Amino acid sequence: MKAETGVGMGLRAPRHRIRTSVQALGLGLTLALGAPGTEAAAASALDAGTIGQVVGAATLDAMAEASVRACVEMGVPQGAALQTAFADWRTRHRLPLLRSVVMSLAARQHRDPPWKDLRETMYQRVLDEPQPDKACEALMQDWSTPTMDASTLYPAAVATAQALIAEKLAHAPEPLPVVPGLLGGGQVLTIAQLLKLIEPAGKAGGGQDARRPLSNVLVRGRVVRWLDDRVSFQLVQDEGPFSAQRAIVLRFDAEPLLGREVVLRGDVKDPRAYTVELSDAAWLSDPGGLQASPLPAQALRRKPVPLQRVLGKPGQGVPEKELAAVVLYGYGDYSNGSQWREDVRFLLRDGSAYLRTEMPPDQLDAGRSRRLEPQQWARWRARGEHYDFQAQNEQGTPEGAWEAAQHRPMRPWAPGTRLEGSYSRSAFHGSLFTGGTASTNSIRFSRDGRFERSFYAQSGSGSLAAVQGTVIHGASSGDGKGSQSVFAGTVGTGLGNVTTTSGPARKDDGASRRGSYTLSGYVAVLRYDDGHEERLLSFPVDDGSRSVYLGQGSYSINK
Repeated sequence: MKAETGVGMGLRAPRHRIRTSVQALGLGLTLALGAPGTEAAAASALDAGTIGQVVGAATLDAMAEASVRACVEMGVPQGAALQTAFADWRTRHRLPLLRSVVMSLAARQHRDPPWKDLRETMYQRVLDEPQPDKACEALMQDWSTPTMDASTLYPAAVATAQALIAEKLAHAPEPLPVVPGLLGGGQVLTIAQLLKLIEPAGKAGGGQDARRPLSNVLVRGRVVRWLDDRVSFQLVQDEGPFSAQRAIVLRFDAEPLLGREVVLRGDVKDPRAYTVELSDAAWLSDPGGLQASPLPAQALRRKPVPLQRVLGKPGQGVPEKELAAVVLYGYGDYSNGSQWREDVRFLLRDGSAYLRTEMPPDQLDAGRSRRLEPQQWARWRARGEHYDFQAQNEQGTPEGAWEAAQHRPMRPWAPGTRLEGSYSRSAFHGSLFTGGTASTNSIRFSRDGRFERSFYAQSGSGSLAAVQGTVIHGASSGDGKGSQSVFAGTVGTGLGNVTTTSGPARKDDGASRRGSYTLSGYVAVLRYDDGHEERLLSFPVDDGSRSVYLGQGSYSINK
């Protein structure tokens, strides 16, 4: 079982984690095969090793997909070519089949797919690459090397997947709806053109003609996964830093088309709906003879920019002499429970203000940010003890009237500041009626320069479920000594109540939640005992340091 392969360009996944995930799912299914009522022949042919090859190949595919997504989001120039090369690699090694089978196996066992954590690791690793252009180019080259030759690495994977389907242990992928070609050709819309075409239907006063369904529409776009680990896909239009304002939802299994730019034919049955769906859609496998439509298009919008694209090295961002103030405004948000939110802005002496403050100001690459995300900037002016702001549009042009704000300036930490005490931040998401989650995140600072983070979260099913005899409760916690979780549930049935419990069990030694700290300027540096480091936006919210801002929110001292 070759479960040790990572993704190319030196971005290797931890091998033991891949191996453990593959063995867990493979062994689980092998045990199921040996259960009463199954064929002994199947149990001997489909052992943990052969099933592990299917899981290993699908995991390699998921990791490659995460890497491609990160490359595209980082705006590498070869993004379109990279996606096409990824799709060709998947087709060559029949990875869409293997991916579908493993997702079916995981669902059968009520488990997450084994690549869930690995995928996020690969995604973040590509985002953090110092030279993403070169790294992503290397990835594209790797798909033609033995390192990523899934057919050789996992020679029994395809045959095993087919056997699993034959034994009805996994669902067969839905057939891809295909139209070979169109006699006489036709005109193909971009997604932005289609959105412009149906735009009147969504406006008040739109006539009957505007609300009429559209039939046999031809539209071009690239297929992307919409919801992770589900049969859920969209058609998108990407043009460099811009994209269509909405995507088209696909209601068929488009796994074999993932990453490809395609032409689809289908119907838009409800032009008034916010979610645009292409019903009865089919793939035109031969789009030859089609022409681009001359119809007008809706304006494109800027795509979100990953933080890494506007993040500079420490001390190489906005110089202290150019920073006029860091300002904050806090308010209660009760739209889905209860939590305290804050809006922080950096005010520069040239009259501009930065609104996406997810880093210390000395790491903001202002020049790159103004170029890539001009809508995250505004104009500011002082108004007594408060400020007025004027927004900018996606072209960087001031837009709209000046608006009064209630932000107030925050002072920086004096170099070498030490704190003593525990600070917490709490929130509740959900409702007492339908259920929800209450959570508290805390950090304890000591004057000797040490800190310890801790968290506690508790979830419940709510009073509506309780009336029906169902009570579900879960809790998790962690601190500098480790973490644990517990679960308990009672479900009412016609034959009585069924109760189950699990935990608690320690999961780690807590080294990822304790360490040493330094405070200076608008920066908190947290150096953890497990070796990783965080550099966070931070400042005292009040003169007595009873409340401190750390990362993306304020923590209040425990009384």
